[in-house]
Amino acid sequence: MDFNWSDEERTTIVEFERFCREKIEPRAEKIDRNPNLQDMIDNLRMLGNVGFLGAPISQKYGGGGMKWTLYFALSEKLAEVCASTYLSALAHTLLCANFIAMFGTEEQKRKYLPSLCSGEKIGCLCATEPSCGSDLGSLKTRAERFGKSYKITGTKMYATNGPIADVFIVLARVGEQRAKKHEGITAFIVERGTEGLSVGNPYDKLGVRGSPTSDIYLDGVEVPPDCVVGGIEGEGFKQVMKVFDIGRVGLAVFSLGIVSACLEESKRYSKERYAFGKPIAAYEDVNFKIVDMQITVDMGRSIILRSAWMHDMGMEDAGVMASCAKLFVAERATKNASDALQIFGGLGYIKGAKVERLYRDVKLGEIGEGTNEIQRRVIFKRLMKEFGYV
Repeated sequence: MDFNWSDEERTTIVEFERFCREKIEPRAEKIDRNPNLQDMIDNLRMLGNVGFLGAPISQKYGGGGMKWTLYFALSEKLAEVCASTYLSALAHTLLCANFIAMFGTEEQKRKYLPSLCSGEKIGCLCATEPSCGSDLGSLKTRAERFGKSYKITGTKMYATNGPIADVFIVLARVGEQRAKKHEGITAFIVERGTEGLSVGNPYDKLGVRGSPTSDIYLDGVEVPPDCVVGGIEGEGFKQVMKVFDIGRVGLAVFSLGIVSACLEESKRYSKERYAFGKPIAAYEDVNFKIVDMQITVDMGRSIILRSAWMHDMGMEDAGVMASCAKLFVAERATKNASDALQIFGGLGYIKGAKVERLYRDVKLGEIGEGTNEIQRRVIFKRLMKEFGYV
């Protein structure tokens, strides 16, 4: 592994960070306090214009053909300035566009990827349901064969970008539930405006409030066979698990970006704030908390880059390393954000303080893309295979 960036890559990172600081960061507080769908659409369109939304997608379909290591280095810069915008970009690129890029037919890739890469259209994955989240194999949404088409009926929850999406990847079960409960699960591409598809109101969330999330209702949504991702029934569960492997690296970056922001805010404030004749940075009560944040940033960045590199190399255990990265960074990030708020004291508890927003945003890192408890199961399953526990 060599994570020394070339001059061109270093320039790309610097220029993207400047873009994030100048264009995205000034809007972060506003979209958190007063979430507005158009504001997020505008942010995503700007990211599309600079090539970020399609960065890891093949140039053949309008993307940048960027390797995962560089893409996630850029992603950290976005997550640091606005977790809400980063989350919506993650859902768009990693969970929708990348789903099609990995498993779509050639026709599907040509039809959908160029507009997703440019930001002309916004993507969304519809997987979780009222009765299943971590246990995705138990989903209840059905796709009944109807002549040469399918009719999809069911309800999806927690769909990031749902209220603003144009392209939905929907997981539904075709046929009766079989011996293995994940068999029959199929991924469909459904476009906004299709009869029977409706979107609920955005949730009023604790954190990442600017990233719109909603229920998705499917009432006999009729789609043709060419909307089956990859053109093959019953592959949806395997497909989405592979998509989650790279998505979990993205969510580790979500947590890392928040810790990076907490670190910068804590360093700045601890030098400015005086107590008992000294800047509070002089006291171990404060500076040890800052040291812990620095450890998370350095170690988190290392494990994320290792995971991204393993995906670039197509290594078998890339998905397990993604779970390790998400688990490690998310758990530490939650503690680090709490410490940052503690450093700010009463000021950090007031709306308008950046650390207050970071404190609310960070918890999603332990929940989304599979809870941390699920990540431990994934990791231990790999250990059982390696060491023969069962």
